[in-house]
Amino acid sequence: MVSGHPNNNSNTDAYANVMQGKVLFYGSQLPKLIWNQIKILIVSNKDGYTQKNKFINKTNYNIYYLEFDIERDILLTETLPKLQQYFLTQGIYVNFIDCNLNWDLDLSRNPYHVLRYMKELDDAYRTSTGLFLLTFVGNKYGSVVLPTELSTTDFNNIKNVASDLNKDVKLLERWYLLDDKLLPPAYKLKDPDEDFSNILSRTISTYDISARETQEWNDVYTSLADLFISVLNERPNLKSKHDTSSLYDIQLLSGVEILFNYAAKLSPSGCMCILRQFDGLNEKSKGNEAYIDLLNGTNRLDKIRQEKLKRFRESITQKLSINDDDNNLKIEDNRLVLNVSWKENGEFQSDDTDYQRYLRTLNAAIFLRIKSLCERNIDLSIANHLKYDEKILYNETLVHLTHYSKLSSHPCLGFENFVENNNSFKQWLSLANINEHHPLIIIGSRASGKTLFCTKLVHYLLNTLGKNAQCIIRYFNLTSRSRNITEIFTSICTQMQTLQNAPTFINDQQCNYIEYYQTVLKTLSNNQKSIVIMIDGIEEVTPPNQFASSIVYYQTLLQLLPPKVFLRFLFFF
Repeated sequence: MVSGHPNNNSNTDAYANVMQGKVLFYGSQLPKLIWNQIKILIVSNKDGYTQKNKFINKTNYNIYYLEFDIERDILLTETLPKLQQYFLTQGIYVNFIDCNLNWDLDLSRNPYHVLRYMKELDDAYRTSTGLFLLTFVGNKYGSVVLPTELSTTDFNNIKNVASDLNKDVKLLERWYLLDDKLLPPAYKLKDPDEDFSNILSRTISTYDISARETQEWNDVYTSLADLFISVLNERPNLKSKHDTSSLYDIQLLSGVEILFNYAAKLSPSGCMCILRQFDGLNEKSKGNEAYIDLLNGTNRLDKIRQEKLKRFRESITQKLSINDDDNNLKIEDNRLVLNVSWKENGEFQSDDTDYQRYLRTLNAAIFLRIKSLCERNIDLSIANHLKYDEKILYNETLVHLTHYSKLSSHPCLGFENFVENNNSFKQWLSLANINEHHPLIIIGSRASGKTLFCTKLVHYLLNTLGKNAQCIIRYFNLTSRSRNITEIFTSICTQMQTLQNAPTFINDQQCNYIEYYQTVLKTLSNNQKSIVIMIDGIEEVTPPNQFASSIVYYQTLLQLLPPKVFLRFLFFF
């Protein structure tokens, strides 16, 4: 059944490091899972304006102009189908996520929506093969994002300065409430969705009330944004009267800039930015409201926002100019600058040859860049070196290691005292290094902190044993392949085949899994190779009708272990 030859696995070092648990020693972010999809979040300024009473074919319409609606529509109707058709032959699904398309609500005016967008970015970064963010930046900076939280010092300073500037301080007090449950206490912005619950639930029956609430919140937002901008802009002039030094940390960036900066920290090479420049556009141009920053209710240029836009464009150039270490990827190619001649009234007709040429160039450039980046990522991906069953095992193992990594970073009250002063644990650890021993079993009720405690013990043990130690970690019911003891045991035995000095597995019968498990432990012990195996919640999800068929696995796991084998369980009673 079992060969005595070592496992000559031909997969890459990256695969072996994950399978053997050595990736946990690197102190860096764990590798990404293997995904057969390209998931791209589309972000652009949604700050627009409504032109009322516009007659089209003798019909009166209210037209809401937005800065990049035409481009975003092109993405979904032309670029996306071409990408989907191209990558379908490689078994890769392409998806664009555009939460704002055809929606006249500027989500960045609610900072909590920006935070939710960040979670979407995290998900796209983790699950996308290659590019995960496509950003459009034009001549307009757009809406700034209100701070969701202010320290008591900042709140009082802002309130004092705003009062001196004759701003509506009561509005600030109404929307920023003291949360004394925080340490230290701070003022938090109320979520507008709680006060205006119909904004996002727009239906035929609620359209009027949704439009009214949207306008009410926009009025509140405009006043608060004006208050913050005025206060922060007046800091140098009021420094002698108020201590405003702490306010320099409040940047008031646009939603687009916040999301781009966040994505660039995750991976600059995964971000693409379209910089569209309207030549000839200024504050005197007719129909410019949707495309340039103007002071509210005037035709004067908003110089503060325009200066922010200038700095934002410069930061994009800087962040998308640093190449990969291997110099094979030119990140500056992720930045595309397109100049378009401004048309009077901002009306770009379908028969406008210049604008149609711009759209064709845009469509082709985005398609080719996404295609190039994703193909490069696929070529470099570990997936190219793995068979299908190896991909499944790799992802399964990585999910458990990622969960372990997150838990191990959490504090555990009393843990240091336990490992330093608990004589039973110290005796078990000392014995496990040199003699046969029983597995370490942690027993307790639900929600008592056993999972975190056990994870911290494994973390402590790996640090004690050093980088030569190997580990296998499983959390019950974390994945579809860890729902019961049979799946857990089978998965562990499959992963054991990838360990250093592990014998080759010949058969997949139940008795052979058990024999192989025992043989691997003895082989590693004889070769002085330490291994840590953790199984969390071992009885949590085993139904009574399956217990009889699973008893042989429990008996195997509870047997005496050879030296250098550190096995620990969590039982729930």
